[in-house]
Amino acid sequence: MKKRWLLILVVLTVCAGLAFAQSDDSAFALFKRTITPVMRWGENGILTVPKATTLGRANFFVGAMGQEAGTLQGLKLYLTSASVMAGTSDDVELGYTRRQLIWEDLYFSNLSMDTFHMKARFFNIADYFIPQAALGVNAVSLVDNKFTDRNDILFNPYLTVTSTIPLFTTKMLLSVTAVGETIMNKDALGKYQFSGGADLNLFNFLYGFAEIQGFDPSSTSSEVLNVGAKLRLGFLSAGVGIFNIKLTPGEGTNYIDQYTSSILDLANANYMATMAIDIKLGGKAPAKK
Repeated sequence: MKKRWLLILVVLTVCAGLAFAQSDDSAFALFKRTITPVMRWGENGILTVPKATTLGRANFFVGAMGQEAGTLQGLKLYLTSASVMAGTSDDVELGYTRRQLIWEDLYFSNLSMDTFHMKARFFNIADYFIPQAALGVNAVSLVDNKFTDRNDILFNPYLTVTSTIPLFTTKMLLSVTAVGETIMNKDALGKYQFSGGADLNLFNFLYGFAEIQGFDPSSTSSEVLNVGAKLRLGFLSAGVGIFNIKLTPGEGTNYIDQYTSSILDLANANYMATMAIDIKLGGKAPAKK
C-alpha cells in the first residue's frame, strides 16, 4: 500500500509538470519520453523523435521498452511502455501505447497511462534526397485513461521532415530529421519546441542514432541528447539507448561551430532498452523515381 501511494505521488508530479514542460528543455524531454510511442528505432522514428517515414500499408509493429525513471525509498523505478502500431496506408499509421511504472523488485502498480498516436505523411515524391513531411499527434488522457472529454486530453501535435541519403548504396542510408511541435489542452497552445536528429542504417541490420530534444534557437540553455544503437534480425529487433545527456553548446559564430565544441554531461544520463516484432503483410511501397 505504501508503494502504491508513492507511485500516485509520482504520477501526480509528472502530470502537474506537463503544463510547464514546454518551458524547460529537460522537462520537455521527460514529457516526450513519457508520451511517445515505442517506435521502430531508426525507421519510422529515431528514439523519441518521430520521422516522416511510415510503417507502410498493412504492416504492423509491436514494441516494448523500459527506461530508468529515478529512485524512491532506495528502490529504482522503471517506466515500461508497450505499443501496437499499424500502417493503414502507405502514408498513414495509427498506434496505441500502454505505460506502467514498476519497481526494481518487479512490483507492478495498477496505475497506467494510455496514449493514442496518429501520423499522416502529406509530402513524398521521392524516397531519397528530397525531404518527406508528415503531420502527427500524440493524445494522452489526463483523467483515468478516459477519452470522452476533449478538455481532459493532452494533445501533442507535431510536424516532422525527414531526408534520406544513400551512402554509395541504398543498403547504407543516412537519415536526417527535424521536428517542430507544441502542446495543446483546452484549446490553448503551448510554446513551440524543436527537436531533431540523425540515424544510420547499415544493411537493414545495424542502426545507430542520435537526437537532440528541446532545441530552442532563442535560448542558450542546454539541450538534451539521446543516443542509441539497434540490431535487427528478420522480424525481430533489439536496441539500447542512453538518454538525458545534457548538451551545452560551446563557443562559435554559428550553430555548427557551437555544437562541434559542445560539452557533454553524462552525470545524470540514464538507459533505455527496447525489443520489437515487425509483421509485414503489405510490404514496402515501390521506390519513387
